[in-house]
Amino acid sequence: MNTKDFEQGREEEKCIDFKSNVIKTNLADCYIIEENRFGDSRGYFTSVTSKQLDALDFRKWSQKSESMSAKGTIRGLHFQKDPYCQAKVVSCTKGAVLDVVVDMRKDSPTYGKYTAVELTPENGRMLYVPRGYAHGFLALTDDATFNYMVDNEYAPRLEGGVLWNDPAINIPWDEIFKKYDIKEPLLSDKDRDRIPLSESEVNFLRRPKKYLVTGVNGQLGYDIVKELRERGEEDILALGRGEMDITDKDQVMKIVKAYKPDVIFHCAAWTAVDKAEELKDDCEKVNVQGTKNLAEASLEVGAKIVYASTDYIFDGEKSLDETYTEEDKPNPKNVYGETKLAGEEEVRKNPNHFITRISWVFGVNGNNFIKTMLKLSEKYPELRVVNDQIGSPTYTVDLAKLLVEMAETEKYGTYNVNNEGYCSWAEFAKYIMESNGKETKIIPVTTEEYYAGKDMSKIAYRPRNSKLSKDKLESEGFKRLPTWQDATDRYCKQLTKSKKWWLENLK
Repeated sequence: MNTKDFEQGREEEKCIDFKSNVIKTNLADCYIIEENRFGDSRGYFTSVTSKQLDALDFRKWSQKSESMSAKGTIRGLHFQKDPYCQAKVVSCTKGAVLDVVVDMRKDSPTYGKYTAVELTPENGRMLYVPRGYAHGFLALTDDATFNYMVDNEYAPRLEGGVLWNDPAINIPWDEIFKKYDIKEPLLSDKDRDRIPLSESEVNFLRRPKKYLVTGVNGQLGYDIVKELRERGEEDILALGRGEMDITDKDQVMKIVKAYKPDVIFHCAAWTAVDKAEELKDDCEKVNVQGTKNLAEASLEVGAKIVYASTDYIFDGEKSLDETYTEEDKPNPKNVYGETKLAGEEEVRKNPNHFITRISWVFGVNGNNFIKTMLKLSEKYPELRVVNDQIGSPTYTVDLAKLLVEMAETEKYGTYNVNNEGYCSWAEFAKYIMESNGKETKIIPVTTEEYYAGKDMSKIAYRPRNSKLSKDKLESEGFKRLPTWQDATDRYCKQLTKSKKWWLENLK
């Protein structure tokens, strides 16, 4: 997307083209679908296509589920929090249910209102439930078999719910029970103790959220855009250096104020660690002034800001049986670390910030240690690799997934984030060779041995201990990333699918 796209300010109308009856409900964007049936004395045939569901904003097929319930069972009212919020297409294939949904989107004209639709195999109805709704149903028979199609993966950590008989929603349950001859509703303990809608802190919106991503041509920026798109987000302004110079305050402010993002993922950075020692002013201009410009712009439009920092803000002098927490005092010992720490301070001026300290990054869209090792393995029978720097590799696919999830919360602050487990660079290199069937031998050496004979004034200091504690991440309810070995395996498998890269770099 370029700047012209958001300056147009046009909103295209949704076109619903069904070869069936699509019936509006009293709720915005929620539809009853009555499929056309084709049949004879033998039975009938009916179907729904992905194209038809796309027209309703069902973003991608992710999962089909089925439940069976006894008469009087109430399941709901349920939802999943962003970015795992789900749209649903629901139906009853045996017995009967009364499907009940509530619009939770705070900017919707029907916020807080409900609709109830009877679904049976005989009436052949389905209900389309948009993202941002709470959903539930009442089983009207003892063999009520209920089917769900959902457009986002199941994430039990992000399950939520609204009290089934919330007085403010005012579903006439007594009348319903009387109509269907239900003496006493059957509910799980969890559903019986849900909170009212008014107490929910979930911020669903009907309006699509807007995301600005800097550094889209880098490893992390690329995967954040990819993750957002996979989540069904479409309003993304992804910019590289050519589209926005983050060191130009006027340009940054103009673009951000015109686009008005809800979230800024700031991934652009000076990452040439050794070059930073020689070109300190240039590095500061990007990592400090550029970050300051974006932080100020985020405040101007009320956007959250997500900032990728580094383990290099620490000196790495702790004992190797210790880890660095978010509370440890930073003490960077190279220009890159100093500038990233200064960038952190600029980001903190926006209270709605997420600072993530990461390390040893690898992703498809850029150069990294894994690609370098694989290239060198084609030329050399053995490689000398440092074994006294300990840390955790970070796969940008896993990182992007977590950052997108973070951005949907209000759990602001500083987090250590990388894949689970620790290793030295030499251990990392050895695993890369073994898992890719390479015969190149890895020779472990100390940092001093590796740089022997080189001009150390041009070499940036590397922390010996970059072991970051992820306890805070877990205590705040976020899921730890998979192990670095698992991440490496998945990344290499992804590389093998990229034939162009292998042809250009390997035999």
